[in-house]
Amino acid sequence: MIEGGRAALSRERVLDVALELVQREGLEALTMRGLADRLGVRAASLYWHVRDRGELVALLAERLLGTVRPSATDGGWRERALAICSALERMV
Repeated sequence: MIEGGRAALSRERVLDVALELVQREGLEALTMRGLADRLGVRAASLYWHVRDRGELVALLAERLLGTVRPSATDGGWRERALAICSALERMV
């Protein structure tokens, strides 16, 4: 949905733009005001979609961890844990 020439604000869009910001400038650059500026909205508008910066970071972490696909291993828990760590390292 487009409103006034820009995409409507949603939690997914907030997360997409937040992830882009973190990838370009680092986690320390992620502020609610800076994110709002990139989205073309006021910071208060973000609070309809996320409670605060802490929740935003947690949601980003969940999204990133959801993309981690470790290689298949028939080993025990240690080998599976190492495979997950390797997959996470490759993603980061």
